[in-house]
Amino acid sequence: MEKELRSLLYKRGADIVRFVDISGLATTQTQGFSRAILFCMKLSKEYILGVRDNLQMDYDDFVEKEHKTDELADWLATYIQQKGYHAYSQSEQNNMKSKNFDQETRSSVLPHKTIARIAGLGFIGKNNLIVTQEYGCAFSMCTVLTDAPISAESYPVVLSKCGECDICKKVCPANAIHGNEWTINGGRENVVDVFKCNCAQKCMMNCPWTLKYARKKE
Repeated sequence: MEKELRSLLYKRGADIVRFVDISGLATTQTQGFSRAILFCMKLSKEYILGVRDNLQMDYDDFVEKEHKTDELADWLATYIQQKGYHAYSQSEQNNMKSKNFDQETRSSVLPHKTIARIAGLGFIGKNNLIVTQEYGCAFSMCTVLTDAPISAESYPVVLSKCGECDICKKVCPANAIHGNEWTINGGRENVVDVFKCNCAQKCMMNCPWTLKYARKKE
């Protein structure tokens, strides 16, 4: 079934697809599901460089991709349910409706980032974003939890590659980034003040890993 789902997701615009074993997480997070389907859509190189260079953009590719990944998650959950299995879309709207997102603390019961880290998608950078080898942190992602009979793959955890780099801290207009590396014990509070963040996307577009992708010739 994973071959079918993977093919459908790629056809509908996904650039990365992972089937993830989440059985090791607390059931209060997983709602009793043991598997998750994670997918990502990359941002355009033109948009990345435009935001970095403070150009006037006539579209917000990040917001558009956020909507598309959410819509794809809702579609996928419905598709799996029609196959006779259980599935839960972790789209923003569905999480809000199900009270799995706390607006006051700006936190999810099971963040996509947690699943992405288990999936070996990349490391959590000093900007508190997942940084991948393929696209840096210039992508949108969403997840679907399910009991469908898919083979959840095992991936090694990717360690931080930020090193001494603190570009994201320097370019953040809200001074929301602390410049510390993410750790399990420290969590996001040690990395970023989410209440200061105004989603300017500067930390995302100026990340060296993002720019490596944006400047790469096809």
